[in-house]
Formats: sequence, C-alpha cells, structure tokens
Amino acid sequence: MLASISIRCPSCSATEGVVRNGKSTAGHQRYLCSHCRKTWQL
Repeated sequence: MLASISIRCPSCSATEGVVRNGKSTAGHQRYLCSHCRKTWQL
C-alpha cells in the first residue's frame, strides 16, 4: 500500500491538479499547479 500526501498550491490552495515538475538545481522537488500555472518547491 502506498502512502498518499496531498500537496496544496500556495497560490490558489488547490489540492487537485498539482503535479511534480522536475527538480531545482539544488535537487529539490518542484511542483506545478495546473489551475493557476504557478510553480514552487518544497
């Protein structure tokens, strides 16, 4: 069984439509919100 984490967009607060979007130069995971098209990293 896989664990599920819901990532919330910091801009529009959407939880659905958030997808992984590569890694930063420092190796941190980047995310993309398909609703507002903003990207961020955790």
